[in-house]
Amino acid sequence: MVGLRKVLVKEGGITAVFATVAFAIFFVWVAWEMMGTEMLWFALFFLAIPAVLILLALTKGTSILTGNRKTSALFSSATLSENGVAFQEEIEYEKGRVELEGYWTSNGRSRSYHVKRNFQSGERGRGTFVEFPREKFKITVLRDGTGRVEAPAVRILDEPYKDVLLVFLTSRGHVNGSGSLTLSRESDVATVTFGGDGKRLTGTVQVELSRARKVRIEVGSGKVWKRIAEGLNFDFSFSPLPDEETVVFAHYKTVSPLTLVKSLWEDSTVLGHGAFELKAVLDVPLARDVVEKAQFTVKLGEAGVKGKEEETGEEWGF
Repeated sequence: MVGLRKVLVKEGGITAVFATVAFAIFFVWVAWEMMGTEMLWFALFFLAIPAVLILLALTKGTSILTGNRKTSALFSSATLSENGVAFQEEIEYEKGRVELEGYWTSNGRSRSYHVKRNFQSGERGRGTFVEFPREKFKITVLRDGTGRVEAPAVRILDEPYKDVLLVFLTSRGHVNGSGSLTLSRESDVATVTFGGDGKRLTGTVQVELSRARKVRIEVGSGKVWKRIAEGLNFDFSFSPLPDEETVVFAHYKTVSPLTLVKSLWEDSTVLGHGAFELKAVLDVPLARDVVEKAQFTVKLGEAGVKGKEEETGEEWGF
């Protein structure tokens, strides 16, 4: 029996948005009272900026509330099965893939979070059932929301659930790759052996240390890394696939890598199919750490069974 997981992702920040609106309105009222009618034109010019901020905040808050309401309604009424998602009424939808990229910018005093969203449209349909698309996905996101998400998804096209997004994360796959890494500095030596074991990457760390403190094992790619183990002599195990077939209900206009991480994993996340790296770090005090890396891959399907992408020689990834 395949495990199933149904997750509701709602955008937060409503309280902060409306608190900002309330403060701005209070500021406008106080300023108006102080200036009076004698300085009418100056007052209008002076208060134009907070008025615009109020309108923008109200627009954002309304969008978040509307998206959360639609998503919650569909989440409550939909039924999850091993083969897909059933709805209580006919719904028009489009299948495709969703791509999300989250990043932070800074102006020196404050930081702002931004999201790029893209939905690659595919087949359109209408009905009361959507089949689970067991396709490849990849999630590499830091705890603060920096990173990327690419996954198969279904986007609702008509009301009352317009723009609700169903993101599908399959638990199917297996880990390929094996090898060893040697880290050394003067009299400190550490050996890391690893290999794919079904849905998991497992390994062993053996050390002979005099100055170095420990060895740290991480997985990831690019700028996104997740620590999975650390110590002296130890074994480690990591699964880049979810334990259950997972369907995430979110709203396309507000979903982000940050909200997904907070709702599903609460930590830096490295999941999915494609190429990843194993990084071993020898922690040396008052000196530069020694770092070695090796690649492993996660392929869709069971071990020993060629998937479509392997038969055709197609590559996949970001």
